[in-house]
Amino acid sequence: MTAADEAPTSNEHARGASGDKPIDPRRIALLMVGGMILFTAVFAALGYFFREPLISAAEYFVGSLGGLGVAIGFYLPDAFTVPLPNDAFSALGLAGGIGFWEVVAWSSAGSVLGGLTGFTIGRRLARTTWFRKKLTTGQGAAMHALIERYGATGLAVAACTPLPYSLATWAAGTSKLTYVQCLLISLPLRTMRVTAMLWLVEVGLAVSGS
Repeated sequence: MTAADEAPTSNEHARGASGDKPIDPRRIALLMVGGMILFTAVFAALGYFFREPLISAAEYFVGSLGGLGVAIGFYLPDAFTVPLPNDAFSALGLAGGIGFWEVVAWSSAGSVLGGLTGFTIGRRLARTTWFRKKLTTGQGAAMHALIERYGATGLAVAACTPLPYSLATWAAGTSKLTYVQCLLISLPLRTMRVTAMLWLVEVGLAVSGS
């Protein structure tokens, strides 16, 4: 029996997600635009009011962990749904003196490896009661529904939007998608997202320092 066979059934999803709102493309677009504006404003404000402690903290972070710390900051939340703001780690790397494209490389590597780990979690733990509950309640149910309905396209949407990428890869692991498909979807789209968000950090810091 495959992991897909053990994934939550439609009835289970319906019971677990009762009351959950369907994913609205317009809402996702608004979240993206609003999130990007807010993200830039936050780093501009941090750079303006707390520039010296921010730079000191970033330099300490880079001096202690370097690019690997940036990668870990992406790996953990993108693999295990740990509530860490992964883009903050790329911001620390950039503010701490790591070059823009090097930060992109470390961040993307950590994110994609995290996504593949999430995919493995879905594939290996699909039969467990704990995991089935995760994909029939809250955001897990929404991501399961997205992957179940749209497959690779659903994973692509989660990879480059504010939707929870880690939960999407968990759900993808229970589907008919393969590791190669997960990699080919995640690598370019997560890299694009990382690059865009890091550019916003750069803009925010530049504005605050002008």
